[in-house]
Amino acid sequence: MDTGSLIMNNADYRFAVYLIPPYQVARPVTEVHHMLQKQFGFVAGGRFQVHATIKGFFKKTDGSLAELTERLDAIFAKQRPFPVHFNGFRIDDVGIGLDISQIDGAANGEMAALREKVVTATRPFIAPDCDFVESDLGEPFQAHITLAFRDIPLPLYDDVLTYLEEAPIPNEPFTAHTYHLLQFSSQNWNKNWWETLQWQLLKSWTI
Repeated sequence: MDTGSLIMNNADYRFAVYLIPPYQVARPVTEVHHMLQKQFGFVAGGRFQVHATIKGFFKKTDGSLAELTERLDAIFAKQRPFPVHFNGFRIDDVGIGLDISQIDGAANGEMAALREKVVTATRPFIAPDCDFVESDLGEPFQAHITLAFRDIPLPLYDDVLTYLEEAPIPNEPFTAHTYHLLQFSSQNWNKNWWETLQWQLLKSWTI
């Protein structure tokens, strides 16, 4: 898609930049998404690509995506592949995921540095009334791959974690080299937006 010609009412969309893990990681995670829907009725996690967020949802200022895409092009033109390790589960009040924020007990510095570059590039394009600023930029960055998200009730966490003991959870390191810029739509961004979430891939970078 020619993102330079994509002019739209940006109030209707949110955008994000994701790290896309390789097939051997995405396949078992996809199986977990399907099984959690089949056995528990959870659908929110599976509405997304299998991914790790680099820059989470943001409502964009009006106009073309061309300048933002050019800034991201410049970042990924200089970016080098880096290793990613799994560090068990990431558990918080909005879901369960796989923690990929560290290597050997220390923060993955290359991941954190890329996050800062992408945040700096996107910040001028974030609308003043963006509804996801606090959730994405107001909390410490911790890279993860989502298993269950938003529609998992807290009282069921223990049951889900027990169920996942037999799941094909990936644990072998992989190399980060693929990134996507995505556009998301929802029928209601103000409430339970994940129930009607749809997405479109705008651009992919492989380094």
